[in-house]
Amino acid sequence: MNHQELYKLLVTVQKNVHCPQCGKSYGFSKIHIRGIVDTIVFLELSCATHMPLLATVTLSKANVTAESNEKINSDDVIDMYRFLKNFDGNFEKLFEEKKEK
Repeated sequence: MNHQELYKLLVTVQKNVHCPQCGKSYGFSKIHIRGIVDTIVFLELSCATHMPLLATVTLSKANVTAESNEKINSDDVIDMYRFLKNFDGNFEKLFEEKKEK
């Protein structure tokens, strides 16, 4: 899953998923990715006044097939290492930077 796909996923969740208790939508800072296994993304959605919601999102097979045909080279690994080394977990800031470009 690349940055654009991750961004689209989080925007979709942010727009469409609301706290089942109070109906408020979740801001980017309240959506936490807890893991990705194959085509399943595990999310924790935090509401300021209620218990967190745990959710799973299944990616379409088309996205997975397209990605699985791409080869990962050493430059990709180095780029990801550099990104993760400096990434503080703030997706809201990351996506704001992407919008500005």
